[in-house]
Amino acid sequence: MATIDEVDTMRDARDVDGLIRALADPDEFVRSQAALSLGTLADPKAQEPLTKVRDEDPSASVREAAATAYKWVVGRLREIEAAR
Repeated sequence: MATIDEVDTMRDARDVDGLIRALADPDEFVRSQAALSLGTLADPKAQEPLTKVRDEDPSASVREAAATAYKWVVGRLREIEAAR
């Protein structure tokens, strides 16, 4: 079980794998923060886990956070591709 502070530390350390694990935390606030943190990092590894959370999490707020984060990831990846 992670805390919000631990999620923030993972984000600052760019610990994508840790944030992905936090998406399964029992605390919905931790899951939401993990999803949004993944969105800010825009790592391609986050797409599939965010899709799963967006579609399957029991909490509407977590699903919404995951949907927002997914859009950020996809948008950033498109920007990178367009710049090439």
